[in-house]
Amino acid sequence: MQSKQQPQTNRKCNHVELAPVALFAYNRPDHLQQTIERLAQCKEAASSCIYIFCDGPKPQASGEQLEKIEQVRALAQSVAVTKHFAVVNVIQSERNKGLANSIIGGVSDVMKKHGKAIVVEDDLLVAPDFLTYMNACLEFYAPIANVGSISGFSPLQKLPSNYAHDVYIAPRNCSHGWATWRDRWDTIDWSNERLGQVWQSRALRAKLRQGGGDRVARVKRQLEGKIDSWSIRFGCWQILQQKNTIYPRYNRVQNIGMDGSGVHTKASDMINAEVVFEDSTFTLSVPTYCHAIVRTFANKYSGSLPKRIARYIKTEFLRI
Repeated sequence: MQSKQQPQTNRKCNHVELAPVALFAYNRPDHLQQTIERLAQCKEAASSCIYIFCDGPKPQASGEQLEKIEQVRALAQSVAVTKHFAVVNVIQSERNKGLANSIIGGVSDVMKKHGKAIVVEDDLLVAPDFLTYMNACLEFYAPIANVGSISGFSPLQKLPSNYAHDVYIAPRNCSHGWATWRDRWDTIDWSNERLGQVWQSRALRAKLRQGGGDRVARVKRQLEGKIDSWSIRFGCWQILQQKNTIYPRYNRVQNIGMDGSGVHTKASDMINAEVVFEDSTFTLSVPTYCHAIVRTFANKYSGSLPKRIARYIKTEFLRI
């Protein structure tokens, strides 16, 4: 099934110096409105291309769901009229692809045209300097081989007092406002074969847990077909390629989808909702791997001790 593009908003982007924004939406018009408003407040927005991917309805969608999907599409089309962005491309799918296929396909299309992308979903509120930070990181870290992606979100509210950098390295990728380059993206194997490689290796499972105790369990659920996650596949690719993610010292993304409206998130998933919604200065550098930060980082995603023990038993002793 082909996606529909609106001719009046599907124009060539000449602002090649800035990364395009790929925004993914489905059936949450109120969330999307807030996300767009925050993106529009970034000073780079007026010089940036934005691609808004609107997923289609599921076969058994209710009348209420269909109405919300139409509201999302109307809102996406209205962005072109506001002129907050240099170029607006709205891509509408006639069928429901699901978030994983939407992101993999949409980001791949954007990469072919631009070679890099900043990816945002319809439940994220970004700081005013979000695009400044993300574009600067994309330029600075592009030649550094062990950097696989950039995150605008940080789960950590504090770093060690003697830590001097404005960014830090962690092995876990991020799905809450992130970016990467085509030369990384094109090498990812999205099949479950690579997940199986991680699942079968004790050393790789241990490496994956450095990003959080939930990671191996997510691999298991993906292999069992219980979830369909692009993010865990991206994360395993980073582990296999020995790449890391650059995270900001100060969080620049707030997720407002933890209210039960999202497909993959719920209120208990919230980790760090603190965002400084004002311009800030930062200096980019190549930080060394800080084990204290990575341990704290992993703990944020690992849950309570009983939960960690139960998860470890399931993934290490009750295996597929």
